[in-house]
Formats: sequence, structure tokens, C-alpha cells
Amino acid sequence: MHFNYKRKYDRLKRCIKLYILENSCLTDEICHLQSELAATRSQRIYLIKRLMFHEGLEKANIVRNCVLNGKPESNENFIRTLNKKKQSIVYPSEIEEDSQNGSTSKNKKSFPLHLNNLLLHSLGDISGSSNFHNESWIYPVGYVATRIYAHPKDPLKKCVFTCKILNNAGVPQFQIIPDNDLDGVFFGETPNMCHAELLNTIQRYANTKIPFTAQGESFFGLSNPKIQSLLRLDPGFQRCFNFKGYNVQNQKSLNNPGLSFETLQTFLT
Repeated sequence: MHFNYKRKYDRLKRCIKLYILENSCLTDEICHLQSELAATRSQRIYLIKRLMFHEGLEKANIVRNCVLNGKPESNENFIRTLNKKKQSIVYPSEIEEDSQNGSTSKNKKSFPLHLNNLLLHSLGDISGSSNFHNESWIYPVGYVATRIYAHPKDPLKKCVFTCKILNNAGVPQFQIIPDNDLDGVFFGETPNMCHAELLNTIQRYANTKIPFTAQGESFFGLSNPKIQSLLRLDPGFQRCFNFKGYNVQNQKSLNNPGLSFETLQTFLT
């Protein structure tokens, strides 16, 4: 009897040792994956910032002497280069003229489209379902845009946000994704819900009273006249029977703390 207990004890001891070794291996693997994930995130943020700069979205603090092939480039040449890039972008007015000539806007390789403080990556498609439009707004499925605003947990720093409109089992899901905090995604069934959640988070970390007003459609870029003109060219626009016209009251100036990083800083400093 004593011998049986001794064997069981030795077997349990061996199992515990194996579990400890296995746990150590798994812990090392998790640490390795976390470090790789952190490096990938930082690389992604860097690439997005470079993309924003080359598309002209990041306008502030342009370096006076830009080095090209080891030689400083004058401001004149640098501005000329930026203008050439802007000329290569196809704007909605040009798409409308081409559509009158018989060509379709969908065939134009116009994305990403630079619209002042917004970069439109995908216009999406109008489904025509009553869940994806109302009397004042149209929410295309697959819409993707990026913009720069304050970091939710550090409002003094800039952050690139990705705004998406998805189809969640026939119901629209709106997402605002901060690129340097991918775990802190803001989502809701309306743009205002997402935007209000983002503003509440900034308010909480700023420790100061800021006169925020949720303007989700404006934050997503849906109030931009060029995006609205593109949506009117979509074949699905005719199926939006409940749509009466865009809400002009919501098309306010972007110079407010809920939409502009620069204006927000005046309340924080």
C-alpha cells in the first residue's frame, strides 16, 4: 500500500515539473509575441503618419529645408512637389464631369482622396436599407476614412483615427479606431454614439471642462460636400426613399474642439 502511494506521488511530481516547464515556455512565447506586436504597431503608426504627410493631411510644422538625395531642397521646390501630388488626385467635381460624359465614378482610381482634414480610403456602397439611411444622412457600408485628432488618453498628442461603417447583421456599426491604441476602439449604432464616447474619454483624461458637442457625421466626414456629391452618384442612392436631404445644421465649421485638434489645444493649455 505504501509503495502505491509512493508511485502516485512520484508520478504527480513529474507531471507538476512538466506543467511548470510548459508554462514557462508558453510565458516566453507570449512575451515574444507581445514584443513583436508592439513593434508592428509602432511600424504601422509610423507608416500611417508618413502616408498622411505625403497626402497633404499633416500640414503643420513643415520643415524649412527638406533634404533630397543628401542636398537641402528649397521651400519653393518642396511646395511645387506637393502641388504636383495634389494635381494627381481626382476630385468629385472632376468625377461629376466625367460621369456626364458617360464614364462611371466607380471606375475612377481616385482613392485615397484628400479632403482638407480627412483622407477618404473607401466610399463604400449604399445598401438602400432603411437601417443605413434616415431623412438627413446616408451611411454607406464599407466606408473607411482617416483623420487626425487628439489621443483619447493623452489629448495633448495627435493620433490618427480610422472611421469605419460596417454591416453587423443588417444593422450599421460605426467604429472609431485610434491607431496607437488598437484595444480602445469606440463603436456604436450611430456616429454620435462613437463620437460622444471618444469625447467623454478625452474629457476624463483632460481633467478640465471642455464644451464638447457630439457631431459624429462630421467626424466621420459624411458632412463633407465632396463626399455627399460622390454618394449622389452611387446607383444605390435612388433606393434611399426615406432620405430628404442632408442636414445643413450639422454642417458647421470644423473649427471646434470636438473636431479640430488645434482648437482643442486652446482649452487644454
